[in-house]
Amino acid sequence: DKVQLKSQEILLAALQADRAKAPTFHMGSTPAATAEVLTAALCRSRMLPNIEKQFKPEVLEASDRYKGMGLQQCILECAAANGYQLRRGEKVGNGNFTEIMAFAFGRMPMQASGFSSLSLPGILGNVANKELVAGYMQEDGTWRELAKIASVSNFHQQTVYRMLDDMEAEELGPDGEIKHGKVSSESYTRQAKTYAKMFTLTRISVINDDLGAFDDLRTRMGRGQAKKLRKTFWTAFMGDAANFWTSARTNYITGATTTLLVDGVGLGLGIKGFRQMTSPTADGLKRIGGQPSILLHPPELEGAARVLFTERGGQNIATAGNANPWQGIARPVTAVELSDSTYTGYSATAWYLMREPSELAAVHVTFLNGQEMPTVESAETDFNTLGVQFRVYHDFGCDRAEYLAGIKSKGAA
Repeated sequence: DKVQLKSQEILLAALQADRAKAPTFHMGSTPAATAEVLTAALCRSRMLPNIEKQFKPEVLEASDRYKGMGLQQCILECAAANGYQLRRGEKVGNGNFTEIMAFAFGRMPMQASGFSSLSLPGILGNVANKELVAGYMQEDGTWRELAKIASVSNFHQQTVYRMLDDMEAEELGPDGEIKHGKVSSESYTRQAKTYAKMFTLTRISVINDDLGAFDDLRTRMGRGQAKKLRKTFWTAFMGDAANFWTSARTNYITGATTTLLVDGVGLGLGIKGFRQMTSPTADGLKRIGGQPSILLHPPELEGAARVLFTERGGQNIATAGNANPWQGIARPVTAVELSDSTYTGYSATAWYLMREPSELAAVHVTFLNGQEMPTVESAETDFNTLGVQFRVYHDFGCDRAEYLAGIKSKGAA
């Protein structure tokens, strides 16, 4: 490989020496050709959202010069800034691809003095990051309404004790002794893992000046990472339901009348069960109390959930005077995953009453060092590939946590 790279450098040097005899045009010789300006120009060409909030006004103004800039122009700007002797009207093609990319990536040893330095990987990496964020934010984020988000500093599995401790204050006796609270023996674990993907901006895309190739960064990389997080969350929330949502834990009800209908009967039983949830026997069977904040349901129950939350009453409300006592008590949240047959534990009838996750959460989502967004990096491809390579990685974990965060209704007998 070293011999091949050395031969390539000698060949490029010979081509550059020969090219020096021809008239040249330095695109990158003006102060406006900075990495930030070129990044802004590419983002504007891609019509990415909120660009005006991500760059200073003077940077956006300078990028006007590169309005409609394509992939080729960006590469040529970087190559020229790094010493490539560019002919007027020259484009990236079959005969000059390797040479231009060598200069654009700044790996030519004989750069002419007086030239600034532009990093093509840095520019494309910045654009790719904004594409990634745009795609990531487009994905369904319903899980955020239910999860407690935490930060971890490494990939070790951590043990966390449940929030079931007997810490209620006790009256101080005549001897003045303060009693110790009991620490719960129940615990759960959480752990961050790495999820990654690679993407290559090919030589064909460069020669075709195809900025549309960045669509893959948004859909396959940005949304792909968000989909993985969403899937991991709901797998944790719904999986092993028989051991997490149980009558013994007082967080599960069943029966023909527990269906979520506009008559309010099932919701009433759910709220009653929610208020009767207790901590384990070891902690003295203490009533947890509190109010549910979220009515979580599959799409099949969305109509009933919205009626019960918004309507004052109606002919179907099974109470005196047809008043709706549950109006506004728990905001409805629809999760399509709940009835998706690709998930273990799916159901079109089951629904949940949940606390605010800041109080107790059934699933904890942890991010390494608090970094919630995926990271994207770019570099020149390996010797056997022509193009620009991107890698995206995301460090997170989704783990079952507090089973007293809510109550599940089977919604059936």
